[in-house]
Amino acid sequence: MEKDILRLLKGYEQFHDQHFGAQKSTFSQLVERGQQPKILMIACSDSRVDPALIMNCEQGDLFMVRNVANLVPPYENDQAYHGTSAALEFGVCVLEVRHVILFGHTQCGGIQSLLTSSPQDYGEKSFLTKWMSLATEARDKAKALPADQPLEEKVNLCGHYSLIHSLENLHTFPWIEQKVKEGRLALHAWNFNMQKGILEAYDPAQKRFQEISPAPA
Repeated sequence: MEKDILRLLKGYEQFHDQHFGAQKSTFSQLVERGQQPKILMIACSDSRVDPALIMNCEQGDLFMVRNVANLVPPYENDQAYHGTSAALEFGVCVLEVRHVILFGHTQCGGIQSLLTSSPQDYGEKSFLTKWMSLATEARDKAKALPADQPLEEKVNLCGHYSLIHSLENLHTFPWIEQKVKEGRLALHAWNFNMQKGILEAYDPAQKRFQEISPAPA
């Protein structure tokens, strides 16, 4: 069997020994109670960024949605296939989460492709090209920055712009907007700097991202 698959299976053995031994009761409770997360998190598919690990979460804490570049499409009532929108509906309307957090990160390949690639790179009918078109507005803002600004800075700012745009798209969902107005749901946009290990949050009042300081012990 291929070594990468064997490594997964070895990890499964360790997980089973550790969590279905001493912590078996935890999983029994999760099964009996069902999932009751308070937070829905939309994160990137990037293999290097695991929000549950970064936030030191336990099983059942987060209702996770992951896609390329942690994008949120606008609300569309066209009865087409909408994976991210369906997950939002389930989390907000069925699980009744209290928070929706957009979780972006630096070094995002999807965001970088907006500034370094063209639609032709992926083919005329590419799923990726269509999906990343959701961030066209963020790309245009980043491309309007001074020409001498380093590409890395432009990519980071493009990621910020994309998070803000996705945050705006969340408000287009009627059942999200209603719960926000009623005070039953809060929306957040966070960005994790992989190089520095810093978490930033978007402040709508000041229209900028600010570092989140760890809570005092």
